Amino acid sequence: MNKRRKVTPQFKSQVVLQLLSGERSMAELCRAHQLTCTSGQ
Repeated sequence: MNKRRKVTPQFKSQVVLQLLSGERSMAELCRAHQLTCTSGQ
C-alpha cells in the first residue's frame, strides 16, 4: 500500500488559486502535481 502524501495548506491554496484564475485546467494541475483528478461536475 502506498503512503499518503501530506500537503500543506499553502500548497492547497496555491493549486486552488491557479485553478480559479484560469491559469491552468484541473487536468493540467493534476498532472503537474501528481494528484488524483476528481471533478464534482
